[in-house]
Amino acid sequence: MDKPGFILPPPWLSPAPAADESDPDDEVATDSTTMRASFPAFRPIQAEPRRPRRWLLTFEDGQAVDVAGAVVLGRSPAPVPGHPDARLVSVQDPARSVSKTHAVVFIADHGLSVTDLDSTNGVSATVPDGAWTDLEPGATQNLLPGSVLMLGQFTVQVALK
Repeated sequence: MDKPGFILPPPWLSPAPAADESDPDDEVATDSTTMRASFPAFRPIQAEPRRPRRWLLTFEDGQAVDVAGAVVLGRSPAPVPGHPDARLVSVQDPARSVSKTHAVVFIADHGLSVTDLDSTNGVSATVPDGAWTDLEPGATQNLLPGSVLMLGQFTVQVALK
C-alpha cells in the first residue's frame, strides 16, 4: 500500500535486473563490431592527419622560397660551415646591398632562425609586434611568422604556409 504523498519512480529508473534475470535479447553492445551491427551509421571518428606547416620566404622581387631545412641567401651564395646541405638561393638585388653569401635561414627547434654570415651591409629583423633587431656579424635571431628580414636594403617577408 502506497503512503499518501509518496510517488513511485518511473520504470526506466528502476534498478537493472540481476544477472540471472537478464533477457538474452537485451545484450549490450560492447565492441565496435557489435556497435556497427547495431547502429549501421556508426563510424569511429578519425582525426584528419595534420599537415606540417611550411615556412615561406617572399622576396621584394616576387621570388618565393619554401624553407624545408636551411637556405643560404646572397647574390651568389656558397655553401657554409654548419649547413653543408643548405639550399643556395640567389637574390636579385639591383642596389647590390646583399653580400655574395649574406645570411642563412634555417629550421630550428623553436621554428625559424636567421644568422648573419659576416655580411657587409648586415641583417636586421622586425618581428610582428614591431621590435627591431640589428644582428651582429655571426649572430642568430629567432623569427616569427610575419617577421621582416632586411638583407642590406633588400626586404624578405617571413610567413607560415
